[in-house]
Amino acid sequence: MHKSYINNKNEENKMMPSVAELTYFFEVSNTLNLSQAAKNLSVSQPALSRAIQNLEETVGTALLIRHSKGVKLTPAGQKVLLQIKPLLQSWQNTKLQALASNNQVQGQIKLGCHSTVGLFIHGFVAAVLEKYPALDIELRHASSDVITQAVIDLTIDIGIVSNPIHYPDLIIRKIHETDITFWIGAGKRNIQDIHTRDAVLICDPEAPQTQLMLKKCKMANLKFKRILKVNSLEVIASLTANGCGVGLLPSCFINTLYADKLKRLPHVPVIKNDKYLIYRKEYINIAAIKKMIEMLKEWAKK
Repeated sequence: MHKSYINNKNEENKMMPSVAELTYFFEVSNTLNLSQAAKNLSVSQPALSRAIQNLEETVGTALLIRHSKGVKLTPAGQKVLLQIKPLLQSWQNTKLQALASNNQVQGQIKLGCHSTVGLFIHGFVAAVLEKYPALDIELRHASSDVITQAVIDLTIDIGIVSNPIHYPDLIIRKIHETDITFWIGAGKRNIQDIHTRDAVLICDPEAPQTQLMLKKCKMANLKFKRILKVNSLEVIASLTANGCGVGLLPSCFINTLYADKLKRLPHVPVIKNDKYLIYRKEYINIAAIKKMIEMLKEWAKK
């Protein structure tokens, strides 16, 4: 009798996917790329693949089709996706209501930001962990667009982003003013001189700010012979500091890490790249998030 009951319970458990499996599938559905989804979720790709396989076994059919460029949803996967979002939002709201009833600063808070911003927040993280021993912090790194969407989708609690899109349920607060412009390092090579025909621009062409800056350069008749494509600000700064060309970089990054190695170019286009805190309105009454936001604002002032 007891053994039969256990077997029945095990069968029931197999019929119910975990919140983690649903969350992982939702992220894969957004990115359509297992590697990127694993990175956004801060899990290994094998762990993500196992979770998706478990979900497919629970549902009883394939949810994804793998191909050389990533994955796409099967018809069954599309139907599951339609049901998952309200389920995850309902679960998140349930957790929010439970947390709101507790005035203690505890639990887990997921903070999302660009990896470059992550280089600057060590003081904030240390202060929070020291002051609130019952609070766990999880850091997620991605582009501002990805972080913003994750906050909207309730998979990240607080985001530090640039130029966030406006959304009805989001609270958006500016915490730091900065800009993006051109910088050079030591040396007098032609590839570093914007007044020659040989200047090389070092940048990430896929970044929205870069595309805007290139339009401004065209209007200002500022031309580069070649573009050295790099998708890491740290590498762009290093290459620029070592004389490989003209770097397109945010001032806050340079002033903090490369102030003595890079020189800002005068009389060139500049674009604003202010930093904002974003979080959902539902989070206002949660003690842990309240304190995190207060401390982030104080950190930004410094």
